[in-house]
Amino acid sequence: MSSRKCALLTLGTLLIAAWGAAPTAFAQSGDTDVGEVAGFGGVALGAGAKPSVGASTGVTISRYAMFSLETEFISLGDRTIQPWPPRSTVTRSYLFDFGSDFHIRIPVRDRWAPYAIAGAGLLWNTIHQDAFDPHGSPVVRHYDQFNGALHTGAGLRYYLGDKWGIRPEFKVIVSKEIYYRLSVGIFYVIPTTLP
Repeated sequence: MSSRKCALLTLGTLLIAAWGAAPTAFAQSGDTDVGEVAGFGGVALGAGAKPSVGASTGVTISRYAMFSLETEFISLGDRTIQPWPPRSTVTRSYLFDFGSDFHIRIPVRDRWAPYAIAGAGLLWNTIHQDAFDPHGSPVVRHYDQFNGALHTGAGLRYYLGDKWGIRPEFKVIVSKEIYYRLSVGIFYVIPTTLP
């Protein structure tokens, strides 16, 4: 199964599972003194269509802002975030994005709130390259590349239950190359203060 089909299957499964749940009591989209944990899956574009998965945790700063820490994994195939080594010699390339983002929340209704993303991250690209040693024997070399990145984009929190919901998101990761990520996540709201 191709990586594009895998990504679409993951997105479809998340959407069906989320829509199939019957909503009961709803949290408020503009609540303060709450945190959030989330997992997501989707497709990353910019280096071909590649599946991506990740997780985040965040805390509200105000009714209109949330601070979030996020990590994401993308299998890049033979692509790298820097122009070296040559693509023809790369056997595996994995990209990890560690980000700290602000979600600028717009609590329009009780159950849903769109948000904008502004933040920064660190990209870690781990690469395996086919090469030759000084005697001409084939070897596999390992490289790590690091780059800074800026994050922007937008998403929507839709509360399906008292403390959980879905979070479709479009994110742009700007570094030496630009990556676009379309994802759907499931989030869970947790209190940050004791009763």
